[in-house]
Amino acid sequence: MQNVVFHRYFLALRPPSLLATTLGMMGSVYHLAGSRLPADRLHITLAMLGGTYEAPQPRLVERVGEALHDIALPAQRPVFDQLVRANDRALLTASEPLTFIESFRHELVERLSSAGISADVPASPPHMTLAHGHQWRTGTESIDPISWRADELVLIESHVGAGRHIARGSWALGEVTEKVQLPLPLALPEKMAA
Repeated sequence: MQNVVFHRYFLALRPPSLLATTLGMMGSVYHLAGSRLPADRLHITLAMLGGTYEAPQPRLVERVGEALHDIALPAQRPVFDQLVRANDRALLTASEPLTFIESFRHELVERLSSAGISADVPASPPHMTLAHGHQWRTGTESIDPISWRADELVLIESHVGAGRHIARGSWALGEVTEKVQLPLPLALPEKMAA
């Protein structure tokens, strides 16, 4: 007998593959217990589009593509500087609200809704799940900031319980909406500069 799969659809930002691979290997540094998510499943959920036990929904994918084909939304730059262990999960979060990503989420849901596609903003603030299952410690700790330029919006079909994500569509995003200030390099003493 074949297992029944629940197909859940959502729009997300994913870290670049090198960063995702690095985060996957950081589990021992962060002392993560439980099941660590593989690099290809790390993401920030922006909008939930529902799901079904039926076969994959090509019409939904097509309708989302039609709604987003001329997308002119800005690229995003998430900055996560906290590791939170709670409710059997380990999450990367931000110590300050990521208001630009929250606005982006709402703008995206409004665009989909105006095209007749039912979409919801996730209830939780923007985050990235690194592991789930038993976590030996609970609480929040500061970490070195993790950031990237997220310039692609991805429609993902998740096979819930099977640990599988399939990218069903992607759309390029424009200029970064909020720049991250990096510290300026220290000036060299005149003797060293000569």
